[in-house]
Amino acid sequence: MRFFTQVGEDGIIAARFVYSGQSEINDFRICFSLLSRCSSVSGCRIEHQIGGYTELVPDNPIILSEGKEWEFSFEYEFERHAPLNVSWGPMGVYIKLKNGQTIDVFNEPLKFLSISPHPKKKKPPLSEPQIRLIPHPVLWEKEAGTCDLSHGLCMPKTPPAEIQKVIHSFTSLINRYDLTEMLSRNGINIHFDNLHKKIKEEAYEIVIKADSVSIRASGYKGFFYALISMLQLQINYNDSVPCGKIEDSPRFSWRGQHLDCARHYYEVDSILRLLDLMALLKLNRFHWHLIDDESFRLKLSSLPELSKITGFRGNGCIIPGVFGGGIGPTGGTYSVEDVSRIIKHATELGISVMPEIEIPAHALSILQVFPQMRDAQDKSLEVSVQGYSENTINPAMPATWDFLNKVLPEIGSLFPFRLIHLGCDELPPNVWKRSPAINKLKFEKNFKTTQDLQEWMMQRAAQILVEKGIRPAAWEEAGLGDNGGIGNNALLFSWSSLETGLNAAREGYEVVMCPAQHVYFDMAQTKNVLERGVSWAAIISMKDALNWDPVPLEEPELEQNIIGIQGALWSETIIKDKDMDTMLAPRILALSEVSWSTNSRKRDFPEFIGAANYFSKVFEKLGWASNQLV
Repeated sequence: MRFFTQVGEDGIIAARFVYSGQSEINDFRICFSLLSRCSSVSGCRIEHQIGGYTELVPDNPIILSEGKEWEFSFEYEFERHAPLNVSWGPMGVYIKLKNGQTIDVFNEPLKFLSISPHPKKKKPPLSEPQIRLIPHPVLWEKEAGTCDLSHGLCMPKTPPAEIQKVIHSFTSLINRYDLTEMLSRNGINIHFDNLHKKIKEEAYEIVIKADSVSIRASGYKGFFYALISMLQLQINYNDSVPCGKIEDSPRFSWRGQHLDCARHYYEVDSILRLLDLMALLKLNRFHWHLIDDESFRLKLSSLPELSKITGFRGNGCIIPGVFGGGIGPTGGTYSVEDVSRIIKHATELGISVMPEIEIPAHALSILQVFPQMRDAQDKSLEVSVQGYSENTINPAMPATWDFLNKVLPEIGSLFPFRLIHLGCDELPPNVWKRSPAINKLKFEKNFKTTQDLQEWMMQRAAQILVEKGIRPAAWEEAGLGDNGGIGNNALLFSWSSLETGLNAAREGYEVVMCPAQHVYFDMAQTKNVLERGVSWAAIISMKDALNWDPVPLEEPELEQNIIGIQGALWSETIIKDKDMDTMLAPRILALSEVSWSTNSRKRDFPEFIGAANYFSKVFEKLGWASNQLV
């Protein structure tokens, strides 16, 4: 059985299902997922829909025998979701028969009839960088001569304990990718000089001479980053590294990458592989998005049923096959042992791990297990921007606080970074408007608006963390409210625009800037219909990811509160783990450059592209697929 779809200029998707079974079928539905809700146009009607997951039946009874076809059409419900590329076609297609039997259907990629072939894009101009290193260092003073690293570097035989740990972590990293030529007893001698806090922990200095390499730093991360720089240089200069001096330190303390493991379950090894790439780019914060509408991936001893019931999706599961889940069950969960393994790996690479739990919205899967966190008499029928109905926890319900008082401390005990992200984005319109329990709470607390309720809820949830010695974090919406927002020294993540982050910083919050228009790597990189990605915020090229500054030139004082930037990879378009490669690469190079280098030392675009062109050798060594430089 095969399924064909094509889309025209009007955005209507024409579909053709070709049946190849041996026996006739006459009472069936075709099931698939889209990136958001759809509406029927002709030849079909919607029998069931949750978000983008859709079950369609013929609008008039038909009988299909071998070779017979059913033609119909549908379109995305929201105009902003006009199909851009193959990601917007149906995913995880199958047939469900009257008796409950399910049959996989081969699905051809979405075709675009009205799109003329794109002319070949010219490669962007590139120039030879001063140094083939990403991110760009604070200082590079080139000297005459080269250092021959064809036999690698020779580490000291009996280094101090701290240096031993650095060498062990670095050796483990290069051994994972068979880069053993980097170290050898026959290589160039490398010397380590501990500056004992004379410079910041992540800062380092390297002096490269023809017959030796010297590294100076004050702590583990500085020494580790220096070795990362030497690894890049060895690869990018084909073992013949120019002599000179590097002085380096980061602009921002938070240089992060987010990964959405709720919409797509990534194997632990895939996450470890991402952490390795982050380390090679001197990124130091991993934002682990574990919980959302689609799943609660973390196994907790206090509520073991949560991950057991919600960790998988598909036919017969509480969450159907959204985002390509198909018949399923597909997905997975992360055990305490998985968490420990990821944290250990990250720590050796100088990376801290922050988990995220989503409240009050984005909680569809949790509410399927604990419906008592909603008011049974609530008739608000709110619908989220993703098309999910009734996906929001009610702060007026005692069960909500029973849940949070169990879950938040246990999650905090698993993550030594002592920072938990509480979510707080995209509260659906009309939420809590017709809840008697909410009306009672509003009267008791003298609340006037929905914003008052969310502010109170986030303050109270944050206090649960603070009492356990954990710092709260949240998306930008948590900073809103007449009483100062979430407070509690919370760290805010600004996603919708630069201006929202700047406003939060002006209000006194510490802020991590992650504007969707520049660093949301689930956005398409071009308009090429064969590529993957969405476009609600922007189409983000390498230039878009590079050419922005988190701090306005006219307000330099805001840098006290803007502590860093972070890239995000939401996983609605990810079908297999390897798909993250080309969504992140090469644009993650720009994330590294912007988060490390000040505006004054950040390279212009042609020079940066020149450096990125050399970094393609590093991607190749890692086995990391990368899009073309555009």
